[in-house]
Amino acid sequence: MLSKDEFLPFAQKVVPFLHVTTHIKGRKNDDLFRKKTRFGGFPTLGFMDADGEMILILHPSQRSLQGFEEAFQQANRFASLRERAKSDPKAAKAFLILQMEMKKLGFEEAREAAKGMDFEPQERLAFEKALVETLLRMKPAEARKALAKLQLQKGPAERAHQILQDLEIREELKPLRRMRPGSKQERPYSIAYGLFKKGRVPSGKPHFDTLYWTSVSQAAFQKKDVETLEAALDQLRAAFGKTNPKWVKGWEEKLRLLKQQNPAVSKKGPPSSNNPSNNPSKNSSENSSENTIKNSSKSTPQKN
Repeated sequence: MLSKDEFLPFAQKVVPFLHVTTHIKGRKNDDLFRKKTRFGGFPTLGFMDADGEMILILHPSQRSLQGFEEAFQQANRFASLRERAKSDPKAAKAFLILQMEMKKLGFEEAREAAKGMDFEPQERLAFEKALVETLLRMKPAEARKALAKLQLQKGPAERAHQILQDLEIREELKPLRRMRPGSKQERPYSIAYGLFKKGRVPSGKPHFDTLYWTSVSQAAFQKKDVETLEAALDQLRAAFGKTNPKWVKGWEEKLRLLKQQNPAVSKKGPPSSNNPSNNPSKNSSENSSENTIKNSSKSTPQKN
């Protein structure tokens, strides 16, 4: 991307800076990358301000010209609001919300910063939406405990339920996430398959859960479950049909082979995690998620 001609006009709007970590002992600023990003992955792309503060780091999905432009606009908005927030209460509230959206503030930090702020109804809604997203950086038990402190409006409360289920799914998929590439140990794809069959499906927000859906696909193929493989393939096709068509085509070929073996099977969509009728066997963790926010879906905004 950086070597393409289309990148040049964008590069002229910023000051390009490249740091190469050499691991040469004694080299000045060789640890700059670690200090600025607290991250160990290469390559990492981000935006710094004039003082060298890292404003944001791009997600791998943003490594395109469109992603650069969107991140550039967000970085500019951050710098502008940061300055205006010093003297403008309205800008201070907008800056607080933006910091949560950019993962610069956690749940407790945001609640502490919001004390004394007088939110208008729409500002309160935006604050609650951003606040519940900070739960994604917690473990399920921590998130439930945090939610118990809140009274949320309907939209944020519904999203909080999605997040709790996503966290629980992520926790249950740990055995899969811990396995190293190339490991000879058999991968427990049936974990994701079992979750799918119970109607426990990730929300796909803010990012597509590739591990979940590929694991469901693998297990469905192994079990010769045409309906489930077709439903999972719909998700993979929507997520990777344009960016990795060859890989998706491989799954389509596997589905075709299974259909040849069982042509009478009709297509069914994935069970909805939000529809109780598709999930008669809810487990205790799901019930605890619902109970956590059951009494918090109030339409009247209240301060947190």
